[in-house]
Order: sequence, then C-alpha cells, then structure tokens
Amino acid sequence: MIHCREARLADGETMSHLSHQLGYTSTTEEISERLNRLSSMTDHYICVAEIDSLVVGWGHVQGRHSVESASFAEIGGLVVDENYQGMGIGREIMHQCEQWARKNGFNKIRVRSSGKREAAHRFYTAIGYEEKKWQKVFDKLL
Repeated sequence: MIHCREARLADGETMSHLSHQLGYTSTTEEISERLNRLSSMTDHYICVAEIDSLVVGWGHVQGRHSVESASFAEIGGLVVDENYQGMGIGREIMHQCEQWARKNGFNKIRVRSSGKREAAHRFYTAIGYEEKKWQKVFDKLL
C-alpha cells in the first residue's frame, strides 16, 4: 500500500538517490538544506511516498505568482524509484500535490517536463494534464 506524507529532513539521502535516477546530481547535504529552507515556506509542499516504510518517490508543488497572469500551483519535481514505476506511486504523489493546491486556493496546476522525457509526457496526459506549449529554457550563471 502506498502511503504519502510530508517530507522530513531525514529523507534527504533517499531523495538525493532518487533524484540521481533522473540525472540530477544534488548531494544529500544540498537536498537536506533545500528541504530545510522550503519547509518553512507556506507556498511550498514536499511529500514522499512510502511502501512498507521505504521511500520510493517524492513530489514538490509550489505556488507561482506573477504580475501578468493569475496565480497557479506548479509541480517543482516528481520522482518515482525506477524499480517501483507503474505501481500508481506517481499518480498518488500527484494527487497529494493537487489536494495541496486546492486547499491553498489554486484552481490550476502546471507541470513542466523536459522534451526528451516521453514516458513522463504519457504519464501526465494519462492523469488528465493537457500539453499547452513547448519552450526553451535559458540560464545565466551569476
């Protein structure tokens, strides 16, 4: 049975390991520091999914606010252990994130996904998300 709960600092190591599966190389210390910072912000929610007390996935949703458009919730990250995919874990994490968004007054939720993650695109479509646009992302180191 899948059980979701709010992420704790002690989850940092497992969350880092799971992130590595997607190609993100954040260390346990970096993840723990971010968890510590984000957990104090009321417009962020981070949860983990467990099976038999083993963390097998995590999700992050946040409020997005801008001048030009109405506020909405946005998925900041979703990871399910590659050994546990296809078991409904991602669906349950997304459900928890959607519930948080509704509870916090958002009437829209968005998720961005790399163009190369075709399996993720099929997953999001299957749970009711509609593709809206393609975009490029530009970074500048400061």
